[in-house]
Amino acid sequence: MKNSKDVRRTFGFRNLQPGALLKAAVRTQGQLGVTIKVIRVVSVRKEALSKMVHDREYGQREAAREGYPYLSGEEFVNCFCKKFKVIPATPVTRIEFTYV
Repeated sequence: MKNSKDVRRTFGFRNLQPGALLKAAVRTQGQLGVTIKVIRVVSVRKEALSKMVHDREYGQREAAREGYPYLSGEEFVNCFCKKFKVIPATPVTRIEFTYV
């Protein structure tokens, strides 16, 4: 399985630091099961989801890095907001990582 995702937006993780190692559940569409992989945190920052809407190029790149290359930034934000019942101005934690 190819590691096509290297960014994750989530809530919490206030004390997460670059260099931290985490176990991540990797799910793939169309396949059953979960693979556990170890990831190393590269960077962590708070960011409003709306940044992906206002800067279209950034939004397109980030949606792809989140594992959704077929979505625009706005489409990704709409899906995220619907799933988590938040608005685009909501600050989330953006975690960039590499697979170990």
